[in-house]
Amino acid sequence: MTGSAFGPAVAPNVHHYSSHDRLLRAGLDGWGPPPDAIAVAAARPAHRLSAAADLASELGCLLVALCSGQARSEDLATLAAEWPDLRWIAIDLPAGYDHPLLAFATSAVDDVKAGRLGDLSVKRNVSVLLARLAGWATVMFLDDDIDGITSATARRAMATLERLGRRAVVGLTVCDYPDNSVVCHANRLAGGNQGVFISGSALFLRCQPPYSFFPEIYNEDWLFFFDSLASGSAARVGSARQLRYEPFVDPTRAVAEEFGDVLAEGLVGLLHTSASLSTAKDPLYWRQFLLRRGEFIERTISRLAAMPAAAGRSAAVHALLAAEERRAAITPQSCAAYIRTWRRDGSVWNQRVSELSCLGSVDAALQQLDLRHCTLGGADPPSSPRKDVRMTATHAPEEPPPASVSGVAIDPSTRIATTAQIGAPYRKLLQGEWDRLNRPTTIAGSCDIGHFCVIGEEVLIGENCVLDSFTLIAGGVSIGARVVFNHRASVGAKATIGDDCVIGGLIGERSSVGPSCRVFGDLIHRQLDPTRPWDAAESMEGSPVLEERAFIGWGATVVGGITIGRGSYVCAGATVTKDVPAGQIVTGINDVMAPQDWKGPLGKSDFFRMDVRSGATLRAERRERRLPV
Repeated sequence: MTGSAFGPAVAPNVHHYSSHDRLLRAGLDGWGPPPDAIAVAAARPAHRLSAAADLASELGCLLVALCSGQARSEDLATLAAEWPDLRWIAIDLPAGYDHPLLAFATSAVDDVKAGRLGDLSVKRNVSVLLARLAGWATVMFLDDDIDGITSATARRAMATLERLGRRAVVGLTVCDYPDNSVVCHANRLAGGNQGVFISGSALFLRCQPPYSFFPEIYNEDWLFFFDSLASGSAARVGSARQLRYEPFVDPTRAVAEEFGDVLAEGLVGLLHTSASLSTAKDPLYWRQFLLRRGEFIERTISRLAAMPAAAGRSAAVHALLAAEERRAAITPQSCAAYIRTWRRDGSVWNQRVSELSCLGSVDAALQQLDLRHCTLGGADPPSSPRKDVRMTATHAPEEPPPASVSGVAIDPSTRIATTAQIGAPYRKLLQGEWDRLNRPTTIAGSCDIGHFCVIGEEVLIGENCVLDSFTLIAGGVSIGARVVFNHRASVGAKATIGDDCVIGGLIGERSSVGPSCRVFGDLIHRQLDPTRPWDAAESMEGSPVLEERAFIGWGATVVGGITIGRGSYVCAGATVTKDVPAGQIVTGINDVMAPQDWKGPLGKSDFFRMDVRSGATLRAERRERRLPV
């Protein structure tokens, strides 16, 4: 297989790598929010969705099952009854489903049609479109043959996803049974060093364009997250199990995989040498890589032939011979042409996705995608049921809150999503009872309350506040005017928040946040004696206090009954357990310094030259300069 058919000698930097581990970042420590949805490409009987349902129920997120083959939506309705709190959607994907948003030139490339690919790519692309249309920020892709994923692993993956940036993807390694191609399984059987890469079978994604699409080809997931790999924004967190199968039983499996395996391995292999993507558009590169691939298959066959008789050895050799026959038929020109077409498709796809409007409703999203057969259970209630949509609700959807009911007073100009919960009871105390404030939950005018927000009893919210989706405001909280809560912000009971704040983290119970503060970290209690009863009065610890214009950076932690002084800046990732004077910078663990001692540009920022002016004065000055207030 090393003759002259491939032309000139192979350049030394062209390799067929057996592992791509070095391209992945390690998972970061932390406890992130759950994803908005777990999207499952379901083709097996409904009982294979049990692991996904269990994980979605534990995380409290939406389960979306796109069903075809042996998976049917009505079967999931029966299964879902085992999880009373599960929110779920089951969509029967019609055979041959097509939609203008899913029109790709790569789907017409005949070279990839060597075997039956199924509708996996379609299901994953539909999941991406659903996320965009319904307004989900994060999605976990999960296949129905995957289990063994704990909620702790999912939370760590989400923490990693949030810190990696815009193109971030976080995958789990499916090691048992290994998630490899037939050729790679044979390499392992022959004693080769064979790694297992992340894949779309257990993948966390930030739903913010630009992102790629899943082409109709084997290893479509590698092409999907190629740009994330190239930018250093792909990470691996933990592992999962896969339903065992026999890779060598049918040699046509290896034939169907070979073109996609060649493209993905060759494309990702470029990243090991930091080569430009333009290299993959050159047939010369693929001429060289195809030769390396042939040598790899030949060596694997030779090692298998030299081994004593073992289970699967003969079948593996037959599968490799079929893969080699398919490889020999692949031309360098077809590989380069596919890469060029794939990149053009990606540009068109991103243009389409960026032009889509967020409809904020699962039902509206399904209508736009022309998906006619679905079952909804405890999910986003449809705005107007269609005659061609079959729905079975395991939980009756709540009606939107009226403008004024007993214990709740909402200004008519405020907009509230139908899935928001207003006036939620205080959580149960294990010791004693809550001291009640004896006031109605009150929301002033011109506020915007997003989907799946929860606002507790006795809460006061000032005018012009914005609560992004999944914000939690516990009982007895007092909030000023013009406060913005980012997606999944959380505020504990009896906390107070002043005017003009931006909250993107966790505000612990009874914490006090002054006006014009920005909090993207956590304000928590110090727990000096964890043996004390959780809710007992003697267990109460002091709560943090933030004075006007304090800034708490991403991932920072403020612990206990301490005060962060007016206009102080707590850097991202810092830990603060002591009082901080006004106008200081905090980094590391209680490392406090004056702005003039800070070597970077932060110390020279206008932020530290505004201490003498009040928030009202600053707002007036910004209005005069026509800056955002």
